[in-house]
Amino acid sequence: MSVSSAEMAAVKTSSNGMWQGDDPLHFAFPLLILQTLLILLLSRVLALLLRPLRQPKVIAEIVAGILLGPSALGRNKAYLRALFPPWSAPVLESVASLGLLFFLFLVG
Repeated sequence: MSVSSAEMAAVKTSSNGMWQGDDPLHFAFPLLILQTLLILLLSRVLALLLRPLRQPKVIAEIVAGILLGPSALGRNKAYLRALFPPWSAPVLESVASLGLLFFLFLVG
């Protein structure tokens, strides 16, 4: 699914809040926070579950990526529309690229 430039231009970053009648999941920043929390929480839970099997954290992160991606939960269209809509992919990819950049600086 590709996102047109008109759709990306229509994306707002933050909402006025749920009390004002806005759905926070239709705005970029609250959705990014939810996506980040979901990814981190699932990877940490899997790391705890895989610890008795003596698996490193990177294995838990790979399994979390498989579960959250199109191989498992991504087959559910309602899940994809709610938590990972097509217009949010460039935002999440940009933050992921920044995280990778910081990690490379940390390693270097």
